[in-house]
Amino acid sequence: MLKIFQVIGKSLKMFFFGIVPFFLLAGGSKGDVATLKVENGTYSFTINGQLSFQLEGLATFENSIEEDKFGNSINKLLLNFTSGDNVKMQNLEFIIASKTKKHHGVPVGVHKIKNLDRLLNKFSGVYGFADLGSISELPFFIKSGDIIITEYYSDHVDGRLEVQLENANGESLNVKGFFNADIKV
Repeated sequence: MLKIFQVIGKSLKMFFFGIVPFFLLAGGSKGDVATLKVENGTYSFTINGQLSFQLEGLATFENSIEEDKFGNSINKLLLNFTSGDNVKMQNLEFIIASKTKKHHGVPVGVHKIKNLDRLLNKFSGVYGFADLGSISELPFFIKSGDIIITEYYSDHVDGRLEVQLENANGESLNVKGFFNADIKV
């Protein structure tokens, strides 16, 4: 009888210390939302407002370095997101301008939306707009939020955004999602 209890005890130890941890690790989460990615050259945004819908399409970017009259360099990253056909073309664009001494493009990290109260040629921050003809005749402009650049290479930019857009009538849209933009050729 004692031998039976010893065998059962060893079996239970093996079950709890060998098999249970395996199930706990294998059955883990579906992944952190912050690390989800989309295919190269595409984006996927969830838009919430008066209407809620998913927007997906092509993502491209352009990078330029501009100098002001004082010799200060400003890196400008233009992110362009398009979807739909020629009849219902929808377009979102964001410009991230960063004053930096390096000529390596806009830095990886969080880029907060700033209030745009001056001309774009000396602007350092994020500016954006959306032309969503199927939603509103008026364009939407960026009001608040963040654009996070997670990877920046010469041929692609990877990141995510969570921004609020507003049009002249005060209608607002919340845009949240991921992008992997290819360089515009």
